[in-house]
Amino acid sequence: MVRYLGILFFLLFIQPAGAQQFKKALFFGNSYTYVNDLPALISKVAHSQGDSLWHDQSTPGGYTFQMHCMNPVTQTLIAESNWDFVILQEQSQLPSWPPDSVQLLVYPYADTLNMWVKQHDSCTMTLFYMTWGRQFGDADNCPWYPPVCTYSGMQGRLRESYLEMGQLFTAEVSPVGVAWQQTRALYPNIELYAHDGSHPSIYGSYLAACTFYSAIFHKSPAGAYYPPEIPSDTAALLQQIAYHTVFDSLDVWYIDTTRVRAGFTSASLGGGSYQFTNTSVNALAYIWDFGDQSYSTETNPVHAYASAGNYLVRLHANKNCDTSSFSQNLNVVSVDPVSYPEGQILYPNPATGIVHVNSTWLNAHHSVNYFLSDPEGKIIQSGKLEKSNPVIAISGLTEGIYIVRLESQEDQATKVLIVKK
Repeated sequence: MVRYLGILFFLLFIQPAGAQQFKKALFFGNSYTYVNDLPALISKVAHSQGDSLWHDQSTPGGYTFQMHCMNPVTQTLIAESNWDFVILQEQSQLPSWPPDSVQLLVYPYADTLNMWVKQHDSCTMTLFYMTWGRQFGDADNCPWYPPVCTYSGMQGRLRESYLEMGQLFTAEVSPVGVAWQQTRALYPNIELYAHDGSHPSIYGSYLAACTFYSAIFHKSPAGAYYPPEIPSDTAALLQQIAYHTVFDSLDVWYIDTTRVRAGFTSASLGGGSYQFTNTSVNALAYIWDFGDQSYSTETNPVHAYASAGNYLVRLHANKNCDTSSFSQNLNVVSVDPVSYPEGQILYPNPATGIVHVNSTWLNAHHSVNYFLSDPEGKIIQSGKLEKSNPVIAISGLTEGIYIVRLESQEDQATKVLIVKK
């Protein structure tokens, strides 16, 4: 399902960076998720940071991906809402087994769950929950697969398997297990495990919650809510580890590698006109708000301001269901008045940087397109003229003579344009 329904929808629902966010997440897992109610912990962290997480879950004890695929509740829950994220957590031991066993027992069912998610809503992101190695390794499976005899060996296999699932299924990975590894190395006195050496203590669940908050909301959990059982200085350490684990290696966890990131630069062309250069990543559509009640959907627009002043320029970048915003203050010091000699459609002529199209002529027509050609008739650039900003950017042209053809439903005009440098 594509949620981008046009400019008005986009402008109404665009969220600037750092703004309050509302997300919906569905958790499929087992006791590693339901112990200490991890989804609720994430929600409390989010709420304390000004964000909201609406969530549901299916987390029966000991469940595997295969069991979730066989459970009719799974598809029912997926269909109940258009989720922003569906979190998938496999049984704690299976992904640490030999690669051929994981390919047989884990990946096909991860593929099925991911397929069901995308079939219901192509905008939903699958987020794999990388779990942690057991405190002293996996004693049950150590005799037949030695790599899991130690914590580090088991953790290494879990990391490999979850990252491979992220790559195979174009999904993101919440690196909770790596955050545990960092905590164990730096602060061994923080007890992340429950008494069984497998399930999380409240410290372990809180570390997982902070890691998920960073992965889902793309923000730091610094200063966020923490359970009363955790001392404030310990909570601050766990928040810091979670943040750096996620943000120091976003590309490793496939987080943000496909998300839209808006950005632009601006350069004065003189006389109140500016060239805006789009530096956005992964976007397909753009909406520019120049701060003077003028807008554009061009990729790299030129805009002429009618008066000097300070303007907040915003770029909203979009790709299907993903949006991002970037803003920049622009101080327009001086503006050259546009005065058209009587009967002249293009002005100035000769021109440098930009050329104005006579607004009186433009307003007398409906939609007007322009085509700029060299003397041999080869079209160099073309576009639609906006009545709020009737200019053609020519800064990229070499000095010489060009032909400008203006076309509307009612009329057309062909003019010679001289470009000077």
